[in-house]
Amino acid sequence: MTWIRHDFERSMKKHLNEDKEVTLKVDNTGYVRMLNWFKKNTDLLEPHNSGTVSPDSGVKHADKTKALKKAGLDTSFPYGYCYPISQFVFYTEGGYDGDYDLKLIKQIKFEFKGKRGQTTHWFVQHKTSGRIIDLTIEQFDRIPGLDIEDLFGDSRRANLGFPYYRTKGSGKVEFGHTPPCLQTLKLYDRYREDVEKIPGLEKYWSACNYATERRKGDENKPISEMYDSSEMHSLDEIVRPYWS
Repeated sequence: MTWIRHDFERSMKKHLNEDKEVTLKVDNTGYVRMLNWFKKNTDLLEPHNSGTVSPDSGVKHADKTKALKKAGLDTSFPYGYCYPISQFVFYTEGGYDGDYDLKLIKQIKFEFKGKRGQTTHWFVQHKTSGRIIDLTIEQFDRIPGLDIEDLFGDSRRANLGFPYYRTKGSGKVEFGHTPPCLQTLKLYDRYREDVEKIPGLEKYWSACNYATERRKGDENKPISEMYDSSEMHSLDEIVRPYWS
C-alpha cells in the first residue's frame, strides 16, 4: 500500500505549502492599462447585486445596496464588480494552469453611517510569492474603518459555476474546471477588439461560440446575461447564508 503513503505525503506537503506564511501585498503593476479600460467600459458591467441572485433565493442585494447608497456610500465602479474583474485577471494569468489563484473573502461585515453592510471580495493571488492583483481594491477606500488588506489572509480559493458551456452549435462544451462566466466573456468580447487578444480568455470565448451565440444585437443593445442558470445557483450557495 505504498502508493497510499505517497499520496498522503504529497497531500500533506501541499497542505503545508498552502498554509506557509507569505507577505501578502497588492501589486497591480502591469495592469494599469487594463484597469483604465474597465473604467471606460463600465456600460458592459452588470453588478450581481442588482436584484436577487436567483428567482427563489430571497436574497435582495439591491435593497441593501440602495440603503447604503442613500446613506451616502459611493456605489459606482468598482463597487460590486470585483468578481468579473478578478476572474478576468485570473484567466489572463493562465487560469488553473497559471501561477495565480482566484481568491474569495466571505462575510465581510461593515457599517457605514449607521447602515450595516455585508459583502464578499474577490481578488487574484500568486501561489507562492503572495503578490495580490486587486483591481477593485479602491472601493474599500470609501468605507471608513474597513482595511481590506487585513482580511486577505482569511481568503480561500474559489470560483463560480460548473465546468461547461451550453451552446446551440457545439452542444455541451465541457472542461475539467470552471470556465469564465458570461459577464467576463462579455468584457473580453470588446477588450479583444479594443486592446488585444488574450490566450487564456480567447479559448473560452471561442468554445462558447460567443460571437455567434452570446451577442444580442449590436453595441447599442448589449447582452444582459451575467451568469447562466447553473452559475446563479452556485453563487446563491455562497451568498444565501449571510444575506438572507
